[in-house]
Amino acid sequence: KVKYHVPEMVWSHKFEDTSTANIRTALGLKDAERGKRVLYIIVFKKLDPITGLSEDEFLSAWWQIILCHYALWECGVHHRDVSPSNLMVYKTSDGRWIGVLNDFDLSSTRDSPSGQERTGTVPFMALRLLKQDAIEGKVQHLYQHDAESFIWVFAWVCLRYEEGRLLRKGRPLDEWLKVDIKTCREKKNDFLMDHRDDMIPSQSHQNNWDIAQLCLDSLTRYYSMRRSLRPTLEGHVVFKTWLEDHIHNPERLSPRLLDVRV
Repeated sequence: KVKYHVPEMVWSHKFEDTSTANIRTALGLKDAERGKRVLYIIVFKKLDPITGLSEDEFLSAWWQIILCHYALWECGVHHRDVSPSNLMVYKTSDGRWIGVLNDFDLSSTRDSPSGQERTGTVPFMALRLLKQDAIEGKVQHLYQHDAESFIWVFAWVCLRYEEGRLLRKGRPLDEWLKVDIKTCREKKNDFLMDHRDDMIPSQSHQNNWDIAQLCLDSLTRYYSMRRSLRPTLEGHVVFKTWLEDHIHNPERLSPRLLDVRV
């Protein structure tokens, strides 16, 4: 489920002489080895942004990445920064687009001592993680938070990209990129509860927008509950009810595109 859907490293080199421990030692500082950093150069196989795809090709790649992400999460690898720039693709020799989950800089593992610090790209973060207590690191990052990010990315692309290109005029949601965390949360909440039905998707994502709306409906039902009554959902429940039930349907996505084997 993960093979072919994570970045493929083709070369790397570690520059030992650049270790910050050497610099600290030369300056006579104590604990020179503590938290030391070393320069690495890593070369990966070339990838293209998922935003360059439309309709079924985009939907298929998005779903492939969700499957990869979920498999990693179940194995204890938590990505925690789902955003358009971290969802990538490449094309096979037979013309199929393969989705890749990229950039694990903010990831953690199940056994990590931390994991509650705020991570992510604000416009795509779960609403719950944009509350003050979460910003202060008092809320555990759950699978449902990354699943919600996938839905925000889906809606974002449907409304802002036409035939793989960012719209120049009449581009909605720009304000999410320009405001502080609190205001971004308010704007996203307004979009979810009131304004999304007024939105018009691009011509190349009209069918996808119907599915995006179903996924957003799942979020609406969840956030419509009083916070004190809102359950913490098991990962497999979120995966099925927020994502899989809305996409894994031959009427929406052909079996050929649901088959993600390489």
